[in-house]
Amino acid sequence: MRDSASYFRIAPWVALLLALGCADGERALRAATGAESATEVPGNPQKDAYFGDLHVHSAWSLDAWAFGVRVTPEDAYRYARGQAIEHVSGRKIRLMGAPLDFVALTEHANYLGFSEWLEEGSDPGAAPQLLRDLVSSDRTVARRANEALFADMALNIPVAELLVPEAAVANTWRRIVELADRNNLPGEFSAFVAYEYTPMPEGQNLHRNVVFRGSRVPERPFSSLESMNPEDLWDWMDAVRGTGSDVLAIPHNQNGSNGRMYEAVNWDGAPIDAGYATQRVRNEPVSEVMQIKGQSEAHPELSPDDEWADFEIAPAILGLPNSIGKVPGSYARQALRDGLAIEARTGVNPYRFGMLGSSDGHNASSPVEEENYTGKIGFLDGTPEARLGRSRLWGGAAGLTGVWAAANTREAIFDAMRAREVFSTSGPRLRVRLFGGWDFAEADLGQGMVASGYERGVAMGGVLRGDGHDAGAPTLLVGALKDPNGAPLERLQIVKGWLDGGQTFEKVFDVACADGSAPEGEAPRCAARAAAPDLDDCSFDAKGGRDQLSAAWTDPEFESGQACFYYARVLQVPTCRWSTHDAKRLGVPLPEDVPAAIQERAVTSPVWYAP
Repeated sequence: MRDSASYFRIAPWVALLLALGCADGERALRAATGAESATEVPGNPQKDAYFGDLHVHSAWSLDAWAFGVRVTPEDAYRYARGQAIEHVSGRKIRLMGAPLDFVALTEHANYLGFSEWLEEGSDPGAAPQLLRDLVSSDRTVARRANEALFADMALNIPVAELLVPEAAVANTWRRIVELADRNNLPGEFSAFVAYEYTPMPEGQNLHRNVVFRGSRVPERPFSSLESMNPEDLWDWMDAVRGTGSDVLAIPHNQNGSNGRMYEAVNWDGAPIDAGYATQRVRNEPVSEVMQIKGQSEAHPELSPDDEWADFEIAPAILGLPNSIGKVPGSYARQALRDGLAIEARTGVNPYRFGMLGSSDGHNASSPVEEENYTGKIGFLDGTPEARLGRSRLWGGAAGLTGVWAAANTREAIFDAMRAREVFSTSGPRLRVRLFGGWDFAEADLGQGMVASGYERGVAMGGVLRGDGHDAGAPTLLVGALKDPNGAPLERLQIVKGWLDGGQTFEKVFDVACADGSAPEGEAPRCAARAAAPDLDDCSFDAKGGRDQLSAAWTDPEFESGQACFYYARVLQVPTCRWSTHDAKRLGVPLPEDVPAAIQERAVTSPVWYAP
């Protein structure tokens, strides 16, 4: 047990790191108290924050290869661990910040194995004509091949030329598993076995990343060429799980689903029943809500009273570039609300999911830093000039998954995802933590917050049950810490959704302000707002934010008979967007179709209240 007196002799920043369960805080405490040891504790029961990317592609994904990407899965692992790799632009790229703690290489299952045709030293004439056309020196031939390929891929039409033999699929999949095992270093770096399932019915995005807990996996992945119905994927996953190998699916780019990702009906159009809801929540306990192709947390059309919902909104559906698509059914916050109504009808909430972020980078990289954004996919956006073209401007430098886990191992991180103890960031490594309970108070903040949260409440992802509880409204303990290399925090918020009379509602509450004042108003807001960055040098308003914010917040509008959820959102002070950095590098006017500055953010998984 630690010497309690020593806590009063250490620096306040160390106490803050400890309160947020950070590994850096543990190391700083050992150094400050003379307890540094050569032997590290295998796991921290109060858990640490680990950051990673669960959505990365290399040249082994056909779309990446078709756009000039030639870096491999090995490069993806080297990049995640902080090393420099080649880029289609001809220069090397690497993370500006610290290495990632974990990564999942998610090559597309469709046409997996095509890379075997293209191995170094193979006979070029053995490759299908389409692949040879894609790299033709005749630009007209290459352009026509690209257009034909992506027209079919966007509509999930099988390309007969690229349907590789089963043996090639199995062999490439085996190599992916072996590479993950080789790069997995328990306690230092976690490499997951994973892939992407990519159904696009009529151009509507229903993609999922499928992530395994270990490396005992089927001989080949289940692809959308076998079925575009996610319920068939879940059946396959249930069968895999029946062999003792746990697996989960992570929906992404709900914003491009045309309302299909979070519908109130199943694949056949029938209302969701308890069986469907149970299977879905078992197989999809988390959703990716921030990434390069726009965020899927909230939309101003669905959340008109949320001033911060209009953030990195994608302008069109990926497979239907001239269509904005249906907004209802395409965003996570609305799905969380709809889940309450479905649960009231069926007894099961299909949308009780946690929220995380990832990049969907196709250059074997995670381009999540605004000042260091290097594009998503090959030569389409591989240079500042290409990125500033109108068709690529809307892509964002996002995002990362934050996980609260006892150790940096596959198993601990996977189990945290299944428990929904995860959060999403738009790129910066913001740490944010949320607990809900009945008897929390201001005194529970600070260094004792985590212990109090676990002992007397539930962590993010958990369910706080009423069960006749008569103690009044629950109290949420929430704390956030800035990225060590990033801008300070402007405000901390709680987003609430609830069910009343068969209808759902939402409200955003500011709960902590950078200037130390109390939020005011019917929808409480901080009075002070940080200034916009200086667009001449991209310096930000450092005095407009704080390194950390925390609150013990009691819901003033709580009704014990109303099912509800709460999640935290933390906002940085405004900083320059990647497009502003690129324009400055080129010495050209700032683009007018996107904002010059954004407020980077993180959102936690919810805590649900069940009467």
